[in-house]
Parts: sequence; C-alpha cells; structure tokens
Amino acid sequence: PALFALLESALGIEHAFAIATAHPALRGIALGEADLCGELGVRDDTGLAWPRGRTVVAARAAGLAPPPQSVYPDVHDLDGLARSCAQGSALGFLGRAALHPRQLPVIETAFLPTAEEIAAARETVRAAAAEGGGALALPDGRFVDAAVVAGARRVLELAERRR
Repeated sequence: PALFALLESALGIEHAFAIATAHPALRGIALGEADLCGELGVRDDTGLAWPRGRTVVAARAAGLAPPPQSVYPDVHDLDGLARSCAQGSALGFLGRAALHPRQLPVIETAFLPTAEEIAAARETVRAAAAEGGGALALPDGRFVDAAVVAGARRVLELAERRR
C-alpha cells in the first residue's frame, strides 16, 4: 500500500528528508500544522514559513510529488482559505486537505492554473520547441531554459485536470 507521512513535530521537520526517503512505499509527505503549532508555540503563519518551505523542499528532493497544504481550520472563512491557498501555491504546495466539502471548490480553483498561466505556459513550450529546446529569451523579455520549460509543462498537465 502507498504510505504518506505527516510531519507534526519539530523533530519531524528536522528529519523531513530522511522521512521522505525512509521507505519505497512512501508516496508523499505533508505538514501537520495544528500539532506543530502547539509544540512550537506558534500563533500565526509567520512561524510556519520555514517548516512549510522545508516540507516542500524535502518532498521534491526525495522525488515525491509536491505536498498538499494542511487543513484550513475555519470552514466558514472561504476568502481566508483562498488567500491561504494562494500563499501555499506560491510556496510550492499542490492541493490541500479539507475539513468540509464547501472548501473543495475554493481549493481546486486555487491550485489549478489560470487562463493567463496556461497561455504563458503554452507560449513557453511552443517557443522552446521552435528553438530546438535550448535557452532563449521570449519577446516579452522572459528567459527560458530547460527548467522553465519543465515548469510550463507542469502547468499544462495541471490544466488538463480542469477539463
């Protein structure tokens, strides 16, 4: 069976990469923010910045998928959920655990690419293919190399989920 590890303690965060590579059946790691906040005495998102980043880096370094964000505890605050998801997406999280079904559309919208992001990704992939895959500068001044093209392809893969 596929295994998923939840990092809920300071020790878990310190050993994030070791946990992420501990067993071949491990398919992902995620952050258990409520327990971690309690242990660390963290009262707001500022104190979670480093553990969040560490979780994303450990997952990706281990070859795992980007981790999902922890639950957003206020099931009535959908605007706050959307803002939090946008922050999580910017940090490299992909998706989020939900406490209530009303949160699901907000989460889905936040983690799927926008029409503008899809258009930019298509242009990036097209331009790179036209140039034979080497590094290039797009007409709008953006530099494109293999890593940027890989990111654009991930955007297009996510866009397929919207269909």
